[in-house]
Amino acid sequence: MNYKTRAIVFISITCNLIFIGWLGFSIFRCGGLSYITTPRDCVGQNRGNLRGVRTRNSQISPYHEMRELQFNLLPKSDRAIIFVGDSLTDQGEWGEWLGNANVKNRGISGDTTEGVIARLKEIVEAKPQKIFLMIGTNDIWNEGKSVPEITRNYKIILETIKAQTPNTQVFVQSLLPVNNQEYPIKVDNQDLMAVNRQLEELSKEFAYSYIDLYHKLANEQNQLDPKYTLDGVHLNGVGYLTWKTVIETYVAQE
Repeated sequence: MNYKTRAIVFISITCNLIFIGWLGFSIFRCGGLSYITTPRDCVGQNRGNLRGVRTRNSQISPYHEMRELQFNLLPKSDRAIIFVGDSLTDQGEWGEWLGNANVKNRGISGDTTEGVIARLKEIVEAKPQKIFLMIGTNDIWNEGKSVPEITRNYKIILETIKAQTPNTQVFVQSLLPVNNQEYPIKVDNQDLMAVNRQLEELSKEFAYSYIDLYHKLANEQNQLDPKYTLDGVHLNGVGYLTWKTVIETYVAQE
């Protein structure tokens, strides 16, 4: 083996060792082996066991836990306008979109109705001024829950809010459509609309406001309009601007 060949072999081995080290460190930071062995859905939910709540194939990720720990330590205010949901809520810069310092983002990527039930105490304990709620897509996508199961969980959420903070204004936001024509999304918009019909009825039952965002973001094919998304599920800036335009009146009203 001549000098040039030995040099190439040495450089190749060194580069591979550096890559392996970087990969190992990245996996460690994301939660270890469980991070790469746990299936994930299109909106960030892991599959496993949700701590403290009986669930079907759902667990709290390191990200979920870190967000929840932050929420528990942040100051509480009865003037707060709280946005609760999964990654669709989490990824919105709501305080800036709405120009309101009282707006607090309590979305957690990957959350489900059962996840919200498990952390509802922190949300309601300060008796906030308003709650904007959007949750349930992960229940369908990741956990395969039926419409009645999701409806039961939603009813628990609304019952808890009504009992513990009856003066809080609650705005039940519809689930958003997905685009499974242009993207490989295994969620049926018919299921999402079926949940939305139940949410509208629950809103009437509890005298809460129901906001139909689904049809504001759907195109003529009943799909999430491509102009609002990059992956068929999550929203781009134009999508969030549209969402903001629909709800800003509800946020501003006394």
